[in-house]
Amino acid sequence: MGRARKPSRRGWPANLYAHRDGFKYRHPITRKEHGMGKDFAKACAAAKKLNALLMPGNDLVSKVLTPGETVADAIRVFRTDDVPGRKWAPKTAEVYESVIRRIESGLGETPVADVTVKTCATFIREVTESDRARQQFRLVLGWILACAVEEGWIDTNPALATRKFSHSRKRERLTIDAYRAIWDAAPQWVRNAMDLSLLTLLRRDDVVSARFSDVRDGSLWIVPAKTEESTNVRLQISTAGPLSDLLARCRDAVVSPFLIHRLPEKARPSHMRAKDREHHTQVLPEQLSRAFAAARDAAGINTDNPPTFHEIRSLGGALLKEAGWTNEQIQALMGHSNVAMTEHYLGGHEAPWQAVSTGIALPR
Repeated sequence: MGRARKPSRRGWPANLYAHRDGFKYRHPITRKEHGMGKDFAKACAAAKKLNALLMPGNDLVSKVLTPGETVADAIRVFRTDDVPGRKWAPKTAEVYESVIRRIESGLGETPVADVTVKTCATFIREVTESDRARQQFRLVLGWILACAVEEGWIDTNPALATRKFSHSRKRERLTIDAYRAIWDAAPQWVRNAMDLSLLTLLRRDDVVSARFSDVRDGSLWIVPAKTEESTNVRLQISTAGPLSDLLARCRDAVVSPFLIHRLPEKARPSHMRAKDREHHTQVLPEQLSRAFAAARDAAGINTDNPPTFHEIRSLGGALLKEAGWTNEQIQALMGHSNVAMTEHYLGGHEAPWQAVSTGIALPR
């Protein structure tokens, strides 16, 4: 505590002092002094206002008017009331939970009433250097503060007024020529996986989890893992044509319940296998990614941002578009909840040539 005021100055506001030119105010944090003029009433009023702004817990009025809820309280509401309804897939939930924890660490103790547009903008810019990640933080922070609005703690959502960060896809698209080169350099089980993804547009995780028992009644029946708990997409893909030939090729000399399979390089007892492996011939998603990357490198495709296995899905969609499929038809096969996401996947590929005729005669 500071020393007691002189009896003649006991009614003065804190940090206000006499000065040879009248009165001065000493900043409670920086200790820098500022002249306040010669009018005592005005100096007192200014000092009280500055103390309310600069001294935490000093403004009794704001304690009455400002709710005590913090960003951490809004996060608790978001986790309890909003997250279950979003039905995120496990990997998606893991990504968003990581973002939520970083927001909680950076802004959790801040009262929601004190969160301004500048507060949000500063946090988003400083939390990461990636524009793509910044946009993700902006999105999640907006969801959290929307809960504060809905609870009546604040009137507007400051995160919505911050800048939207645009980012371009860095990973290169996979061309049909590159696909053929990688296919030639890959082992047979990787070729089967590539062709299955190209024909069905299935994601990597669904490719390696597809079973022979999923093939029945002339169709391949797939419930995509990523959308199982959200959009509840269920795919019945006809096995006619090239897909039928591929499924026959998958039935090789190795006995396995999985369409995509391989014999392990080292036989291990069941208790020593990876916890996600149900059968010794099962291919894990990470194994497929590594094998695809190895074949890609062997094919001489060593660019700064080489295409991954996931780009086969985009290439397959572009080939269907070129064959005359509509975006809505491709959306159904990809299992997207909206056509905008499908169009994002189709972007970056060369547009097909359109056959047109002209009925205009040249003037003679």
